[in-house]
This record gives sequence, C-alpha cells and structure tokens, in this order.
Amino acid sequence: MPKISLSGPAELLTIIPFHLGFQPVRSVVVVCFHGKRLGLMARLDVVDAGLAAEAAAQTLPTLLQGEPSSVALVGFEDIPDESLPLLEALASGVEAERVVVRERLVLRGGRWHSVGCDCCPDEGWLLPETSDVPAVASYVALGHAVLPDRDELARLVEPLPATDLRHELTRTAIEDWQRRYCAAGGSLSDLQQPAQRRRSARRAWPAAEGVGLLDGGELTARQFLVNDFLVAWGGALRGDIEGYGLEHWLPSLVGPLRDVELRDALIGWLCPGTVPLENVPADLVVMLDVLLGPELRLVPAGGDAGRDGDRGLGCEGEPEGEWDEELAGGPDWDAIGTGDDVISRLAASDVEALRALHALLDLESSTATPGGAPAGSSLTDPTDLTDLPGDVTDDMTDDMTDEVTGDSWEDWDEATLPRLLLGRLEHVCRLTPAAHAAPLLSVVASLAWWCGDGARAGVAVDQALDLEPDHRLSLLVRQSLDHGIRPSRCA
Repeated sequence: MPKISLSGPAELLTIIPFHLGFQPVRSVVVVCFHGKRLGLMARLDVVDAGLAAEAAAQTLPTLLQGEPSSVALVGFEDIPDESLPLLEALASGVEAERVVVRERLVLRGGRWHSVGCDCCPDEGWLLPETSDVPAVASYVALGHAVLPDRDELARLVEPLPATDLRHELTRTAIEDWQRRYCAAGGSLSDLQQPAQRRRSARRAWPAAEGVGLLDGGELTARQFLVNDFLVAWGGALRGDIEGYGLEHWLPSLVGPLRDVELRDALIGWLCPGTVPLENVPADLVVMLDVLLGPELRLVPAGGDAGRDGDRGLGCEGEPEGEWDEELAGGPDWDAIGTGDDVISRLAASDVEALRALHALLDLESSTATPGGAPAGSSLTDPTDLTDLPGDVTDDMTDDMTDEVTGDSWEDWDEATLPRLLLGRLEHVCRLTPAAHAAPLLSVVASLAWWCGDGARAGVAVDQALDLEPDHRLSLLVRQSLDHGIRPSRCA
C-alpha cells in the first residue's frame, strides 16, 4: 500500500479534513496512533461542560479497543475554548487507561495552538496552505475531496426525489424487473411494502440448472435475470456503464437486491470474508468470478470504521502480497478436487467450460498494459488515483521530509479502488427512488465499512434506516459502526 508521511502537528491538522472527507465544524477529533501509524480517527460534536464526561465515557471503549499506543486530540472551534471540556474529558479518560496523549491541539479561524503550551504565540500558529503540505497531494491524487460538512457527505447518497420527472418511470421499471424475477422462480425475501412486510419463501436454486451460460445449455428465465444483475453490477463498478446507461441498467442493479441470497453473494464477493461463499450456490459464485472478476474483491481495512459514522479510514494496510497471493491469476486449477474451492463443487463439464472462458478472457486482456490500463494510456492520469491511502505514518518527532517512497503503481491502483467503487455506487443511489433505496444503501454502507471509510458508511446506513427502520443488514452495519468492529476481524 502507498506510504504517506506527516511531519509535525500542523500537517496532521491539515490532512484531517481530507481523511474524514469533510471539514469538521465545532468538533473534537480523536486520532489514534499505533506507533507511527494512523489508526482510528473519530469525530465528536462539541458538548457543554456538563455533558463532556458522559460523552467521553461513551466514546472511550470504542476508541481504546484497538489498543492504540497514543492519541492526538484536536478541537475545531468557532468560539474560543468551546472544545476544551470534551478535549480534557477525553484526555483524562485516555490517560487513565495508560495511553499517551501526544497532542492537545485547537484550531480556530485558520490558526492553531497546543493546549497548555508556553511556546505558542497568543494568536496561534497560522495553518499552512494545503499546497505546502506534501501529504495533501497524495490524498488528492487518491481521490479525496473536502466537503463543507457532514450534511454534504450525506447528500451523496440521497435517493431520487419524488418530484423528479424520472421518479415514477424508474420506480415502475424496478418493480417490473422484480415481478419478472418472481414469475421466473426468484424470491424477494427482503421486500418491504408500506402497509406490511411480505416475505417470500426462500427457494434454493435447482441443482439441475447448472451453470447454463458456461456449459452451452439454455438459460432458464431466472438464470437470465441473475446474469443480467451480475453484468449490470460488473459494468457499473468497473465504470463501463455510466451516464444514461446507468439509468437504463438501474432496474437490474437495484431490483435484485431484495433477494437476500443475491445481495449477500454480491457483498461476499466484493468484501471477502463477510459472507462465506461456500454457502452460496456454486454456479452463482462462478458467475461472480466471470462477470465481476477477482479484481473487484477488496482488502479489508486494517484500521477501524468507527462508532458514530464520522470515522475516517484506519490507514493500516494489509501485509504486502497477501491480497495478490489469494486472488491473482484466477482459479487455481491445480486445486481441483481438494474441496477447498468453488471449482471442486462443479461438474467436470462446467470446470472445462470455465477454464476455456478464463483462457479466452486472458487472451482478450493480453493487449492491455500491466494493471489493467489500456494500451497507450498514461499511468500518471490522476483520474486513476481516487481512493484512500493505505499507509499514513507520522514523523512528528523527527524533522523528516514528506515523500512517498518504494511504492509501485500497483500499490496506488489498489488504494484507489475502494473510493472509486464507492463514488460510482453513490451515483446509483442518487438515481434510485426511496422505495427501493434501502437495500442499495445497505450494500454501499457495507462496502464503505469494509474499506474503513466510517463516515461514508455512517451516512449511507443512516439514510437506509430512515427509509426502513427495521432493515436487517442496515441495522447490522450500524451496530458494527457503533461498537467499532474492525473489518479485518471478519475476514
């Protein structure tokens, strides 16, 4: 994963908004460190002195369960000293647990000072320009932008308003897809209607259906619609479907998510370890491999997605090589028959067909440059670098130059992928009517949580629960955020 270094508290203050994705206002931000590596970053609203101890007590268990070695506490103020009660309550609680408080900083009006420091001028130090902080360039290259506040972040996943001229046509098209799916033998077990919650019996995929598309047989109506769903998701996530194409494919993207089996299989593929794929029909897993591909499977964040949704990425990358070892090169044909992979569960004819299809796909991609870039494209195109940095380290105790060293373009490509996928799915959210948005929002929240982007996970899941308060997957993600459950523990 790419390495981004910081030098001094001023640079830490400058990158916090890029890390969260929005500008904190009247807030206290807690930055956890593991040695020199950034971990959990949590934002809390400023509270009155009478509530500070209670707010700190509610927050500290989540902050400390990751066992940080030290923390920095930062108050973002509009009024002088308004952050101090919560800042001091958090500091006392952290120190009581024998965690070092390395900095107590306050930022107000573009100037900062260290609380209790005699060397800071009365007016504070001027915050550096973002252009003067090398780490900011890395964040920008990875697709980070600073929105004015958290409300702007929430607007990224707001469903299509009922007043939009496309609303009724889109809603009707989604419900038509779902009717055809039910008529073909599919199940919408996550269907929620205003008057009542209707549950369809969960139907197992008939074993005799096989892979269909791979074995040369004719597809059943249900297989056709499932493949339609997977083609739509593969195209949307890779950016092959965009603009008006997204509106055309929207029923295939959103309608199937009411089938819990399809939704969970999709999440299990994108976020390996969340849903055991051995519980998913083998032919569905094969089609996920073919139509989405292993390149869309994401490494879990090594840090935390936090309690209140305003948690930035814990930029603690996975060990180098682990992801590539697991997924590079497609199926392990030598492992057939071991019982440890999907291939071992397929008929011999399906295995041969899948092997041939992978060979064909490899042949077609052989004209591309390494890393999947088309021949002749520039690897320095900033549009390819749009996600969270994987390894942010702090050199506050050293006067070191900030630079990114020893990182390959593949490292940066891997780091850009989660934010790139989330941005594309947020666009789909804004095209989806509210009546059908909760399942999609729950998938977006799951993906954001898995990637360690707690702020985006929080706004997506809150929007889903506003629409459907009993939506089970959304409740599960909300609980994971509230209790600071780390994605890496689930992998």
